[in-house]
Amino acid sequence: MGKEIKRIRLNRLYSENNVFEEISFHDGVNIILGEKYDDSSVKGRKTNGVGKSMCIEFLDFCFLSDYDKSRVAKIPKEVFPLEENVILDLDIGAETIIIKRNREQADQPVIIRGGKTVSFDKLQDARDYLTGIIFSELNGKTVPSFRNLFSILMRDERSEFKDIIKCHDLTKKIPDDLTAHLFLLGFSLEAYKNTVETIKEIGKITTVLSKEKRELTQDGQKKISDVRAELNALEDELKKLEDAIESFKTNETFDSMEADLIELEELLDQLRKRQKALRHDYEKIRKMPKPEQIDDREIELVYNQFKSELGNAVVKSLNEVVGFKNKIEDFQRTLVNQKAKELESQLKSIAEQIRILDDEYSEKLKIIDKKGVLKNLKISLKIYEAKKESISRTKFLFEQYEKHEKKKRILNLQKTQQIMEIETEIEQNEEMMDSFMETILQIHEFIMGNRECSFSIQTIDKAQSKTPVELVLRIYDDGSRSVDRTKVFIYDMALLFNQYTRDRHPLFLVHDNIFDVDQDTLVRCLNYIYSQEEQYQDFQYILTLNRDKIENEEQRKLIRMDIDEHQVAVFTKEKKFLKRNYQEQ
Repeated sequence: MGKEIKRIRLNRLYSENNVFEEISFHDGVNIILGEKYDDSSVKGRKTNGVGKSMCIEFLDFCFLSDYDKSRVAKIPKEVFPLEENVILDLDIGAETIIIKRNREQADQPVIIRGGKTVSFDKLQDARDYLTGIIFSELNGKTVPSFRNLFSILMRDERSEFKDIIKCHDLTKKIPDDLTAHLFLLGFSLEAYKNTVETIKEIGKITTVLSKEKRELTQDGQKKISDVRAELNALEDELKKLEDAIESFKTNETFDSMEADLIELEELLDQLRKRQKALRHDYEKIRKMPKPEQIDDREIELVYNQFKSELGNAVVKSLNEVVGFKNKIEDFQRTLVNQKAKELESQLKSIAEQIRILDDEYSEKLKIIDKKGVLKNLKISLKIYEAKKESISRTKFLFEQYEKHEKKKRILNLQKTQQIMEIETEIEQNEEMMDSFMETILQIHEFIMGNRECSFSIQTIDKAQSKTPVELVLRIYDDGSRSVDRTKVFIYDMALLFNQYTRDRHPLFLVHDNIFDVDQDTLVRCLNYIYSQEEQYQDFQYILTLNRDKIENEEQRKLIRMDIDEHQVAVFTKEKKFLKRNYQEQ
């Protein structure tokens, strides 16, 4: 089949002003070692926290990882200046490429290719540029993105190596993406990507359908079938109103009487409002308290008591006082009675006007209201418009629901068809899959001592599944943290060394802290890598390792590989990667 992707080979990782020691890489196994520096002290024996993982973070930084998600972003600027360039010298195929990137302008890396400098304003543009270099042999075929491919080549340590698919930080809700896996396994990506897009469309339309259904069914208080029945009934009711109005409009007298009827209705409305107001005023007068009447005897007593003090100039007879009092009472009664009579007269007049207008309205309406469907033209038209608006809203929503239901059914059929295309490709790739399975069995037997494992690619056609394909690798006694890490190691090694998959593999792989496994498994894994190094010289495998994990096995000669010959960097508590102690921010 021939090599379909250019090989990636690292040469050097360094910084412009030597903030950290330059690391030179070679073919085969490259070990970044955490080493003890003093057995006589606790601190001297510690091999964690010396900068092995940070070294890998810098390597990933040069491979254009997201800066804000990287531990590189947490380094204090006093320890590593923001403007300091991190430089990666590597070969992609036959070309030498230099990638420069600093934290101050993290989204504007510089790439030097064939002596020509290319500056980028956007990080994605730089990624696309590297993608074009690596996949230049594929002539426009669908390929994984640069960073998608590197998710397998440089698994995030925070993935905890729990799963062959989940390569990213497990605290992040990142959906599974099998693009790079399927590419390396020899599959074309068109059917897979098309199916994933279809699944996304189904997800979006399902969300819309749920919202529409909640509104139509009043949050599930009724069924969709009930909505259809109610809509039919409402449409029938609206049709009757339409027919009634249309029958009026076809009557010869309708055009001439329509304005008269509406005018009469407005006059009647005004008169009834006026009548209501007058009745209210009339009732208030009727309920008013009567003028207080003062007894003549009481006036006489008061008069006699104060007469001597009034003086000759103002003395009046008792009869004159009583007479004045009676005049006041008569005047009060006259005012109230007069107002009441005026209101009674107005009420009578309005009632007569209403009766006359109502009779006139009835007579005119008789001419056009033959079926008795509409008793009030103005009100009926308002009812019609309100019903029409309500039915239109419900009908539109229901039509949209049915439209989206139909589209979802079509999309589900489309998804099924696309999955069948993937099934067909799985069958066509049977030879490659058998070969890959055999490679896994060989690695498993080397490390686990048996061939009790399996690997399969299966399609998934379930409503809840976000991906149409499932990769399943089972190994002997898997499920524990240690064995799951071994499973990931076996899978990655099979991709790197299988005769078919290595045609699409850049033959570059990094494992940071994957060997948190039992000692026997660690020894067997290291010996397997060394055996592959004896057979192949065209790959680079970079791993981080603590010396204290293997020193006993080294002394007992259980590890075939010479660790000192394969180490490319050694860090201790005294000699850390960034040469200083600091706290990440």
